[in-house]
Amino acid sequence: MTVQPEQQEQKAFAAVIASLTTEQQAAAKLSKTYNDILLGPGDDWAFPTTSEGIKGSDLTADQKALVLAAIDTYVDDVDDADAATILAKYKSQLDDTYFSFSGSTTVTEIDDYVRIDGPSVWIEFSMQHGIVLDGAHPHAV
Repeated sequence: MTVQPEQQEQKAFAAVIASLTTEQQAAAKLSKTYNDILLGPGDDWAFPTTSEGIKGSDLTADQKALVLAAIDTYVDDVDDADAATILAKYKSQLDDTYFSFSGSTTVTEIDDYVRIDGPSVWIEFSMQHGIVLDGAHPHAV
């Protein structure tokens, strides 16, 4: 049996990156490599002071839809009524939301990292070294 947690999230992030032009990928690419998420247990409010990556207002309508679809993979975890309200808020703020990544464009390799940073949304996805099992596995917040 193979377990692949957060596969829909990984595919959604890879689709966003694949949709970007070479210039947009350069703008979205973080200068630093991240081997773990920034926020998490004990670091709940350690948000960076400056947003990095490509701003939503610099994306095409199709690319914005892909970013929103990636966000929706997390929002869909709550009940339908709340999800609709939350997603509508994130959609209204998409032009002021940043998408960034480091590592490979497939988001499958150890140390691959993706971040969505907006006025009301913060998502991180990081591929980690296995501890019990070999290979990469995702961490996310």
